[in-house]
Amino acid sequence: MAQTKQARTAFPWSSAALAALLLVGGVYLLLTDIPPVALSWETASEVGAAGFNVYRAEVPGGDFVQVNTALIPAEGDEIGGAAYRFEDDAVKPGRRYAYRIEEVEWNGAATLHPETVTARAGLPRAWTKAEGALLLALGAILLWRAFKR
Repeated sequence: MAQTKQARTAFPWSSAALAALLLVGGVYLLLTDIPPVALSWETASEVGAAGFNVYRAEVPGGDFVQVNTALIPAEGDEIGGAAYRFEDDAVKPGRRYAYRIEEVEWNGAATLHPETVTARAGLPRAWTKAEGALLLALGAILLWRAFKR
């Protein structure tokens, strides 16, 4: 009766490569602050602008409500604009939201821009941190098993 032996490689490359990918992904999720919704916009110039407000509505057909607690200060000037980023944590994962920007002038006048942007909320930060920890654990286990042979 012939016995078959399973061939073993000197170094389990495929398991080690997968473990490395899991470890890198886990570290990325743990160290990177990924908000559920991140809005960014740029201005070309900001003549008389004091700052901006962000408005959000649940899609479809919700009413727009202001989501920032304080005015986002204008950073540009009359000659050059600036880039802005606003992170919205007060959303429910998986839901779609519409956003609009309002520009507030120094004299108190406000212009609510008609353009809207829709976004689907991702996972809360706590979930992404838990997912990163899970990927690290799985990667460590896989790497340990790869070299245990």
